[in-house]
Amino acid sequence: MPSSDQLREKLGLGPKPKPLFGNKRSHALNATRKMSKPNLQNKWVVIDGKKYRIKLTAREIRTLDKKGISLSAE
Repeated sequence: MPSSDQLREKLGLGPKPKPLFGNKRSHALNATRKMSKPNLQNKWVVIDGKKYRIKLTAREIRTLDKKGISLSAE
C-alpha cells in the first residue's frame, strides 16, 4: 500500500498541511499564542481502480472535485 505522501503526489497535491501559528492581539495589544489547525476530513479516493482512504483538507476536496477526481465519504 502506498504511503499518504505518494497518494498525495499522484493526486497532484502538495505536502500535508501543517497548523498555522500566530498571536492573538487584544485591544490593549497583549500578545497570546494561537494555533489554527487544518480542516482535515477522511475521504476514500479511487486511484488506478483501487480505493484508498486519505486525509484531505476541505480546500483539497474542492480542488479534486474541480479536477474531476472521484471521492466518496464511505
